[in-house]
Amino acid sequence: METHVSAVPTKIPSQFTTEFVNDALSASTWDIGNQVLYDLCATYPNHSQDDVIIAKIWIIGRTYAAAIERRHSTDVAVGDAFYETVVAPKIPSSRIDNWFRAIVADHGDDVALSIETHDKVKKLFGEISGLEKRSLASKYLHFHFPKRFYIYDSRANKAIAALDKPVCRNLPSLRAHDDVYARFFLRCQALSKEIISNGGRQLLPRELDKVLLAYGRKQASEIAELIRPLEP
Repeated sequence: METHVSAVPTKIPSQFTTEFVNDALSASTWDIGNQVLYDLCATYPNHSQDDVIIAKIWIIGRTYAAAIERRHSTDVAVGDAFYETVVAPKIPSSRIDNWFRAIVADHGDDVALSIETHDKVKKLFGEISGLEKRSLASKYLHFHFPKRFYIYDSRANKAIAALDKPVCRNLPSLRAHDDVYARFFLRCQALSKEIISNGGRQLLPRELDKVLLAYGRKQASEIAELIRPLEP
């Protein structure tokens, strides 16, 4: 399925110098921890074993403050029992491995397929928890497909919203699936193409996340400097 997406106009600030981007992409104390998650998902990509399912959803969710056990109701099971009796059986019965195989088989980086898959995973996690799990779905998908899925959270969404204009509603998936993540995805994709890495290529999702984090910190620092003279 071929998808045509209009370019998302961005307004990259003057602060996005080569030096700023390179500093943002420099080694971080969190790189090894993230690599452990990438290695975990690369070694165990499927969802056929309870211990593998629990390990992936538990470690990714807890590491990124998006734990699936944070849910609307706790009247079914709590603690370890929730993972063993609810999470582990529910995830493979959803045919999630079929969704993942479709991503693997797609060599064209189909945007609509990515957005559709995120929506399926978000709904699955929502059925398990009773809460909207947009952030957890994006992070879970990112560690399985690090070159394809952008990490969504309130920090990244706030930063990306400050850098571009609204996305045109010309992609069917914007209406058919998760509109919020679809818009975020397209904004990230457009911005990553405009910010060129030191190697002369567009940024990968993890790299863009680092740049957005650095930009958010810079904004917070500048605001703090502005209000400091007003403090008694």
